[in-house]
Amino acid sequence: MSAVAEAGRAELGPAYKWLATATVLCGMLASILSSTMTNVAIPDVMGAFGVGQDKAHWLSTGFLAASTAAMPTVAWLRDRFGARAIFIAAMGIFSVAALVGESADVIEMVILARVVQGACAGISQPLALMTIFQLFPPNDRGLASGIFGMGVILGPALGPTFGGLIVDAFGWRYVFLGSLPMCALGIMMAFVFLPGRDMSAPRTRFDWIGLALIVVAVTCLLNALSNGQRWGWESIELVLLVTVAIIAAVALILWELFIPTPMLNMALYRVPRFACASVVALVFGAGMFGSMYLIPLFAQQILQLTPTGAGMMLMPAGIVLVFLFPIAGRLSDYVRPHGPILFGLFTFATAGFFLAGCDVNTGWWMMVFLVTFGRAGLAFVVSNVNSSALRALPASLIGQGSGAINFIRMMGAAFGVNGLAFIIEYRTAFHAEILTATQTAGNADTLAYIDQLKRLVGEAGLQGVERTGMAYNFLGRVIYAQANTMAFQDAFIAVSIIFICAMVPAWFLGRGVLPPRAKPKAK
Repeated sequence: MSAVAEAGRAELGPAYKWLATATVLCGMLASILSSTMTNVAIPDVMGAFGVGQDKAHWLSTGFLAASTAAMPTVAWLRDRFGARAIFIAAMGIFSVAALVGESADVIEMVILARVVQGACAGISQPLALMTIFQLFPPNDRGLASGIFGMGVILGPALGPTFGGLIVDAFGWRYVFLGSLPMCALGIMMAFVFLPGRDMSAPRTRFDWIGLALIVVAVTCLLNALSNGQRWGWESIELVLLVTVAIIAAVALILWELFIPTPMLNMALYRVPRFACASVVALVFGAGMFGSMYLIPLFAQQILQLTPTGAGMMLMPAGIVLVFLFPIAGRLSDYVRPHGPILFGLFTFATAGFFLAGCDVNTGWWMMVFLVTFGRAGLAFVVSNVNSSALRALPASLIGQGSGAINFIRMMGAAFGVNGLAFIIEYRTAFHAEILTATQTAGNADTLAYIDQLKRLVGEAGLQGVERTGMAYNFLGRVIYAQANTMAFQDAFIAVSIIFICAMVPAWFLGRGVLPPRAKPKAK
């Protein structure tokens, strides 16, 4: 624990760690709530500005990309300015960006506001884990990781519900204002409970080149992934973006290996447990944030629910997680981490496979059960991944390790959202083409359906060419709706397969590890 934190504990006693923890959780919850509330509003934003999914998804992707790029900077910022200063600055800028997004009259300004908010969120989340981990003693760090995990998943579980209520009651613009009370509370508490700069911390140079390479690599790769279907996968623009992303990523690794004060310390990945935990964190981020993007869209576009209905679908999961997180966190202080992680990954993958069978006829309560079942598994993943990763590091690397594990998780989140957006777009076109090819003059079912549509349209007063055109137009909409449903089902299967694959590195997290509160076996 730092000298500043020790001074805070001496002044406030045992309550200090809980008050400081509540402070950083306010900031983390504000940022995550904002991220997930916006997902529910995406269909309304698309309608308000007349844009397609290819542009609207940057409301999520831009936030995640900026958040990912900002996370490795937190260790340096904390050492240079102190936790209190960077927390207050991040929450203040986040609030200003929310006001800009709420009043924007063009989609580009809304996306810019989300990018700025993402950068601030990228600072608040690693800072929360870093602060919590340093406040709690080693034999209670599983509990600390569980508390952090509660913020990581509780925000996505409750955000769509609050977002849906706000969109239905006031409109999509007010979604930007939903997290402002939490920001204000966090700022006021930070002035009192967060430590200032530790004067004994070394003052190192900021790695501007490393930051630039991270921004270029992440932005180019996400831009290529999101536009590949529209541009064509062999287009010059796409090849150029992927090439630049690869060059920037390779240059980043080489640069960080040889400079004395790297932003993203590659020595962390020489620790086997940390490297395995990073792989699991990557998959966790892709699955959690990707599904938080996927489920509200599925609920509104396929099940035809209102934003409130889509958000309420995730509320029971949030209630269950409130009870599960302290249990899952404390469990990691007593058992080897790979068991709970494997259980959580398998549970979420199983829920994904069942979600792949859902369609317009699936009941609301069945969706609620499957979503809650999957989220319950994630509670056992995030707590144990974070504690396992940071316990493998010496105290001097916990700050950088916190930023790195959050960076990997949010990189997975950004790729997960983009990857699922691509799958839905690509597979919708794929299924639509196949279904359209079956609608021929030799298909008796199609002809009977067209005749039935013509009769219904004729009863509405249309005749001749107009009646035929209306019937075929409706058939096209039916085909698209079915293709879109099948694309969502493909996306759920893809998430499940990735989680099953992540069980391989998760297995190695338990090798040679004895939890801090476990009793060693007598010889």
